[in-house]
Amino acid sequence: MELTAVTYNVRHAILDDGPGWDARRAGVARRLRAADADIVALQECDGHQRAALAEALPDYEWCGESPASEVGNPNPIGCGPDWTVDRAETVWLSESGDPGTVGWDAAYPRVLTAAVVNHRATGRSVAVYNTHFDHVGREARRESARVLRSMVDDIPGGWPAVLLGDFNTEPGRPAYERLVGDRGGRTVADARAVASESTGPDTTLTDFESLRDGRRVDHVFVTAEWTVSRHEVDATRTDERYPSDHLPVRVEVSLD
Repeated sequence: MELTAVTYNVRHAILDDGPGWDARRAGVARRLRAADADIVALQECDGHQRAALAEALPDYEWCGESPASEVGNPNPIGCGPDWTVDRAETVWLSESGDPGTVGWDAAYPRVLTAAVVNHRATGRSVAVYNTHFDHVGREARRESARVLRSMVDDIPGGWPAVLLGDFNTEPGRPAYERLVGDRGGRTVADARAVASESTGPDTTLTDFESLRDGRRVDHVFVTAEWTVSRHEVDATRTDERYPSDHLPVRVEVSLD
């Protein structure tokens, strides 16, 4: 069974201090269509942005778009036509886990979208996680990584898992290191580190006009069941600009 997945921080429309969402929307949609992914994980994608992208990707089924997550930097997940959403939940990344709460030393409320998706042809289940860690709070990033990692380690039945998002942390940093490795009998790896082929720049951030070197903060992590054939950071420009301040990251993986 093969699966392609893409993670893309599309930049929240209310944060636009340069090109606005209306000017960027077509470029974002173009990058997502070009990815042709089975699983699409978006960050900073509020209700009207998600609606616009859902219109551009009409064959996708969406989850993780509850009104409660609007103030938590919502992280919707889209499934292509070969997959269906079995169930999904929004997890608030804070000490209490209560909706709307800000965790630890974070600047904003943060959420994690957790979904179980089923492959229509084989009936196999895959756990998919999409998140956006805080950009300010170091403790919040570490603790958010702990929450996510504990969820992966406790997946019932040992389903294979894919973890996607804007983690606001580079390789080697504490939050990153808390996610990878062997814990509780599950092994999680950075898809780039285990991919047979990796292309694209060693960064995932832009200032819309150029790349911000050395800032690889958007990642795809996979459990050990997956074979990763390709990892790609897509640095394609649209009309001489990047359509977001992040680049999409796409992976191709397979299961025996």
